[in-house]
Amino acid sequence: MKSFTLVACLLLPLWAQAANQKVVLDIQNMTCSLCVISVNQALRETDGVIKAKSSLKTRQAEAIVPEGFPTDTLLNAVAKTGYTATLNRIEQQ
Repeated sequence: MKSFTLVACLLLPLWAQAANQKVVLDIQNMTCSLCVISVNQALRETDGVIKAKSSLKTRQAEAIVPEGFPTDTLLNAVAKTGYTATLNRIEQQ
């Protein structure tokens, strides 16, 4: 019985975890490495964002957020840097 309880306690956190999603944004007017740094910093400082990275080559940013996270929050974070972002796609993780 003790081993069952132990196994249940170890597996419960894995089962109870909420799903995450990857939000891909297209960033307009991102032309240099400082642009990438600004967008990365803005997204990473946004409450709820688990991970974020952007690419000058693709002119896109990817953010890992909890399922159901409002995409407007990400779009507004990018807008505060002076760039315009549009939603490209959302992928379940």
